[in-house]
Order: sequence, then structure tokens, then C-alpha cells
Amino acid sequence: MVLMKLHYDFLGFSYCFENAYKIIQTYQLDDVLNCLYEVEEWVKRGYYAAGFVSYEAASAFQSYLVTHPIGRMPLIWFGIFKEPVSEKKIKDSEKIGFESLDWQADCSWSEYQHAIAVIKHYISMGDTYQVNYTLRMKSQFRGDSYKFYFHMLQAQRSNYSAYLDIGSFKILSVSPELFFKIQNRHITTKPMKGTAPRGLTLEGDYQKYEFLKNEKNCAENLMIVDLLRNDLGKIAQQGTVRVSSLFDEEKYPTVWQLTSEITARLKEKTTYSDVLKALFPCGSITGAPKINTMKIIRQLEKQPREIYCGALGMITPQQEAIFSVPIRTMIINGDQAVYGVGGGITWDSTSQDEYQEVIHKIQVLYDCKIPEHLFESILLEEGDYFLLPLHIKRLKESSEYFDFNFVSSRLMEQLKDLADHNPKGRWKVRILLDQKGNIESEIHRIQPLHLDLTATWACNPVKSENVFLYHKTTTRDCYPSVSLNNEYLLFNEKDEVTEFVNGNMLLFKDGCWITPPIASGLLKGTMRQYLISQGIVTEQVIRKTDINASSQIAFINSVCKWRKLIWDG
Repeated sequence: MVLMKLHYDFLGFSYCFENAYKIIQTYQLDDVLNCLYEVEEWVKRGYYAAGFVSYEAASAFQSYLVTHPIGRMPLIWFGIFKEPVSEKKIKDSEKIGFESLDWQADCSWSEYQHAIAVIKHYISMGDTYQVNYTLRMKSQFRGDSYKFYFHMLQAQRSNYSAYLDIGSFKILSVSPELFFKIQNRHITTKPMKGTAPRGLTLEGDYQKYEFLKNEKNCAENLMIVDLLRNDLGKIAQQGTVRVSSLFDEEKYPTVWQLTSEITARLKEKTTYSDVLKALFPCGSITGAPKINTMKIIRQLEKQPREIYCGALGMITPQQEAIFSVPIRTMIINGDQAVYGVGGGITWDSTSQDEYQEVIHKIQVLYDCKIPEHLFESILLEEGDYFLLPLHIKRLKESSEYFDFNFVSSRLMEQLKDLADHNPKGRWKVRILLDQKGNIESEIHRIQPLHLDLTATWACNPVKSENVFLYHKTTTRDCYPSVSLNNEYLLFNEKDEVTEFVNGNMLLFKDGCWITPPIASGLLKGTMRQYLISQGIVTEQVIRKTDINASSQIAFINSVCKWRKLIWDG
């Protein structure tokens, strides 16, 4: 028995394995196929096989496929297991167990620009149509890798996630991409090609969604679909290769991705060795045509990809298999972490756009972009809710943005019950909504305010690209702490005024009241929306230099409505 831990969560089905009966692995190209044959024999005998194939194993399947020489990881690694074990759930309170990582790219900006220029030269010569060019991010890692894996899961919401602790290496994969799935001799592949960043608001997100299907992204996706159709044709029964869906949009916390699905029925007696000979490595992470493009990748990339862009998955005793393309994947060896990231380069690509895509794809390594709760604070005054339709609309929009399950009728039932039991006076009702749609409510009597509200500048700017500034959530790390009668006025990295911690701001300028635009980085407050709709307030960029000791400034939100303010900036 070999001590280790493997955790797979593919398409919502969890498999956990410990203490392998046997390990099958090699660092020798000539031995890769023999290892795979041995894996197949163990599966026929009723065992599970779980593991990976590194990208550098490609020439073991087809000798003309060029890669870097082998790196630190095995070319193929599979554990043989009698059966899965019970999953040991990790509690939310246990998920923090690592230091912030300082990621550094192995490629400078000038080197990246040069690589894109070289690729476009090869495209102009007709040697390739698309190259999936990647780089490596590196950082020291200290802490609990299993807990960091759950952090990545929260940030990515992956369909094909896996954690492998195989001794010297720990593999943390939250891949959104299916390489292939085999069930009842039907094979499905789902290449992912085409990326757009998420917007910061629901409206902005729709615009990014539309951008996803632009000509460049669709052409990029279609090239890989054609490549995989040809690859599947080598192992499929004649006439069974089908493009079952084309240009599907998939939403993740930091990016939109474009996918397509190709299916086929396998020829009789097709083995897993045959499948990998035909398909490996997946065309979505090479480019097209595969042979020439892999030579270009070998020329431009600095080091082996290893498990990144290889194949990661499992085979069951029922001869069913599912493998991901391990992108969004971190490898930890000792105290060193490596994370590969890249994108498809076509003739229409620009260095700046492609590098921005890389930046969006590494966000999974940083803070989670999914809040624990959405919330609303609503004024209940003499049995009536103030601006309730605007609160419901905002909650609905944020729910759609973050994929929370929001059923407005459930909320209305709770609000009616609270109003029936508290028909008199002024109350603050706080609503909490979690991702599954559970709603909690709190109600507190509003006490008369006897002191003036005083405000001063926040110490540090907010980042206008922080998504949590645009939605009312329980993720409040970007806001400083304030007291009942003391507020901070926030500003962004461009010295544009944004809002107060607990409300929007108004400035009286040139004979009218103005408020900062949402794009500066602030919440679309319901009182703010109401005043704009009534023509009382207009939007205008406000800079820090516009605020001085004699400025007339107001604090607004839907609970306090409108408060005059003493500026102490």
C-alpha cells in the first residue's frame, strides 16, 4: 500500500481514493505505452485507475509530436485502487491555511511581445493557423495545499476539479475543460477556446458576453472543433462523428469561455491507448495544425508543461472514463508552486489583448470572486417598505451575476410577515441571501439621530476593478470600518470620488446636486437611483480636488434617506 490522497469532483460526482494498491508510473518515453497497457489490465480486473498523463508524453503516442524533454514529473502516473473511500468534508472555518502568494511570470513583457510577433510570422507563412502559447507563473508556497485547493474551487466553480497528493508533488486542478468522456462506447469531447473577462455589473457582463461571440473567438473555436473532429475520426465508427453543439457560452467568476461539443461512437475493441494515440494532447491546448504548432510551442516556451495541458482523470471498472484538460492547475513541489496559463494566438491577436486574457485567467489564484451572501437593507416605515421595487431589482441583478438562486416570492412572504408584525414606527430590515437561495431576515428599530454626521477621506484608494464595489454583499474587505456618526469618503486609483462606506454621496456644484457615475467604482444605491429618476440629481465624475471645506455634501441611502454632513477632510 502507498499512502496518498486523491480527490476528484467531475460534473458533480465525487470520488476519493487513498492508499493505492499499486502505482504505475514512468519517466521513460519508451515505457509510456506499456504503463498504459498495464493500467487497462488492472481496470479489466475490476480496479479503478486514477492519475494523469503529462504533456511531454505526446511523442510516446505519435513520434512526430515534438515537446520539451521530460521535466520533474512522471510522463504517466496512475494509482490503482480497489474502490473509492468516503469523502472527508472540509469545514468552511478550516479553509484558510496558506500565505498570500507572490506570483512571478517566467516571461517578461518584451519576451511575450516577441513570442506573439514570431507566432504571427509563422501564421503569415502558412505554417500554423493558431498557437496556444503559454507561460508559467511561479511562487513560493507555504501552508496547507488541500485548503488552498478549496480556495481555488470557491474562486473557479470548476466542473472538472481534482486534488492529487502523490508524495513529491501536489496537484491542485480546477479545470473547466473536458478532454474526453467515455460511456457505453460513446465518446464526448468539449474543447474550450475563446475567452472574455467578466463585466463588473450585470449590464457590463452582458456586453462582455456579446463580445465572447465575436469573429476572432468563433474562428478560434471552430479551428479546434475541426481538429478534434479529424482526431476523433481515427477511432470512431464511420459516420458517427457529430458536432452536437457549437459556440456555447460558459460563465465563470472571472471569465466567459466559449465551448463546443463533439461526439462519436467508438470502433469495436478501441482501447484507451488507442484513444490517447488519436487525441493526445488535446488540440485546444496546442493549436492547429497540431504537428507544426507543437514545434512552434517547443521553440517559444521556456520549459516543460508537465501535467499542465496533459490529461487528468480516472477510469472505472465499468470501462467508463472521464479526463479533463488540466488547465487552471497548480503544481506544488516542496515549497515551490507553478501555475501555467496561456491562450490561443491567431492572426487577429494583439500582445496587449492576449496578455490581458492571461491576467484574467490567473484571478483564480487570488481572492474568491463569489460572496458568501448578498444583502439588502430596507426601510420599513409605518408598515410600508421604502423603494422596495428597486431593492428587489438590485438583488435580482446581483443574483443573476453571481449565480445565486433568488426566488422573489419567498422574500416577499418574509417581508409581508415582518410588516404585519411591525406595522408602526421606523424599522431597518436586513435581508441575507445565500447561493442556494436561503433567505435570512433581521429587523431593528431605528433610533432618532441626535448627532451630526461627520466625514473625512479614507486613508487608501479603492480599486475601481473590484467587483464587490458594485454589488451589495457581505464581502466588505474593501471598505474601512466606520461608526454611527463618523463616515469615510472613498476615492479610486484615479483620484475620482466614489461613495461613503454606508451610502452614496452628493455634491452641490454649479447650482445642482451631482453624484459620481457607477463606473468610478461604487454601489448603485436605491436612494441614488430614485433621486436620479426624479431629476433631482445627475451623474458626473467628481475628483478629490472638487471637495473642499466649503463644499456642500450630502450622505444618502434608502434607510437614512438624506443626511446633511459636516466635512472634516
